Amino acid sequence: MGSSRARVQIVDTLNRPAGSARRCDMRRLKIWHRAVYILVLDQHDRLCVQRRTLCKDIFPGYRDLCAGGVVDAGESMASAARRELHEELGLSLTLSWCLKLHFEEGMNAFGSVFIARYHNQPITLQSSEVEAIEWMTLSEALAVQDATPDSQQVLKALMDQGFLS
Repeated sequence: MGSSRARVQIVDTLNRPAGSARRCDMRRLKIWHRAVYILVLDQHDRLCVQRRTLCKDIFPGYRDLCAGGVVDAGESMASAARRELHEELGLSLTLSWCLKLHFEEGMNAFGSVFIARYHNQPITLQSSEVEAIEWMTLSEALAVQDATPDSQQVLKALMDQGFLS
């Protein structure tokens, strides 16, 4: 995710572009925006789970079941997903779009969800955002008590709609 000075894509309650705002203002005012979520699965269908750094502005120290973040102003969802995956994990993987979700509790975001398959490429963690990663089965990931609420919702939706089993 970018700095608090970055301009993010603002949308209305129907997910139509409505300008841009500074990331810090979007968070503070809970303005509707777009976000991307990328579940990274290895060849054994284990999920890459990130430990968020303690300096994150929301959910510091929590575990994130997906890579991802806020869409920059004028950026497409697919471009944002590729950017976030590369920023957080140093990976350039093929992304498969799965579904859209929206989050109203605390964040007011429209999310696009992608799955990426990992095949032993080098991983480079973004030190300002990701403290560590671990690989978990889907059932282990569902049981994580300190996962970010939006990433839990993403994983449950993918399982409920048959994208993961």
